[in-house]
Amino acid sequence: MVRHLYPKDSSQQKLNLKDQDVLRPMTDADLRLRELETIHELAKTILNSLEPSETLERALDVLINTGWFNCGEAFLKLDGQVETLAVGLCRYKTIDDCSLRPRLILDAERVMNTSQVTQINNWSLIPIDNMAVIALSGGNASSPFFETLIDIIRAALKRSRLHHRLSEKETQRSKLLQALLRAQEEERGRISRDLHDQVGQALTAMLLGLDAAITNPDGANLGRLKELASITLGDVRRIALDLRPSVLDALGLEAALKRYAREVTERYEIKIEVLVRVPKRLSPDEETVLYRVAQEALTNIVRHSKAKQASIVLTTTPKYVQLVIEDNGIGFKPAELLPAERIGLTGMQERVELFSGNLSIESSPGKGTSIHARLPLRT
Repeated sequence: MVRHLYPKDSSQQKLNLKDQDVLRPMTDADLRLRELETIHELAKTILNSLEPSETLERALDVLINTGWFNCGEAFLKLDGQVETLAVGLCRYKTIDDCSLRPRLILDAERVMNTSQVTQINNWSLIPIDNMAVIALSGGNASSPFFETLIDIIRAALKRSRLHHRLSEKETQRSKLLQALLRAQEEERGRISRDLHDQVGQALTAMLLGLDAAITNPDGANLGRLKELASITLGDVRRIALDLRPSVLDALGLEAALKRYAREVTERYEIKIEVLVRVPKRLSPDEETVLYRVAQEALTNIVRHSKAKQASIVLTTTPKYVQLVIEDNGIGFKPAELLPAERIGLTGMQERVELFSGNLSIESSPGKGTSIHARLPLRT
């Protein structure tokens, strides 16, 4: 929405002829003083502007309120398109009624990549940078005034853009932390269910069996209890390995990936090939992130893909380490997933982005799925 600006005291813009007769002509010294006052007011007004659009609006507001420009307009390039942010002292009901505006917008876009004030049809087009222009009509400001004006607004724009980017980064960081906390709670919930449904029930069955064996010892019953204890021990070890595989710390990512792939193959009959081409061990943080991505990807393959084969490929370049997990399953359309169905994929992406990496997913129905995770190598 375009903002219309008007002088704080509009009566000053409507002097009658009698008033003009008694006013003495402004000398060069008067003009320079007025310029200095305007520059001071401009710097003070846009000092705390935190958005680029707000900075330009405030700047135009100050310049219009000086009273020595007949009209003004502020332009900003947004998403590749030059847009009007604010108009000052426009005599038309709507700015589109002005026949000069279409040409003015084109001229503003043209001078954005220049570094000099351009005079066109009584307009002074002031390029602040390659994204912003202020156009002023009328007035007889000096070249040093325009140069100082450009420097002040450009510095304010740079500061506001930096603040905007920092604000976006902070918002993104907050979302990532929230997602990480959700992922932790989901992981704890899964472990709780595993302990309750598998280990807890098995231990309850063993207690009942032992009670019976105390009163009526039976070799066959004791044998079944021993087998149940062995299965329960395996479940406990599996849960412990899912939490933090000791082989990851002791032998590194390659050994941990191969061991996990072997376990998935034995348990679910999915053939998984692992290829690692990494000349030296990565940092513990990098190994943990990549292991968790592979772990989540294989979990999704088991649960949803109906795949019979999958592969894990880990390679490095001078600047990056890349992990690729592929399967020959039924595939899916990533854009059509419901929020509840994206939890695992979102968790992988958030883990990678926390380390300044990126993750992409390629999949379509009937053509399997490929997951690419890339992290910048830490030196």
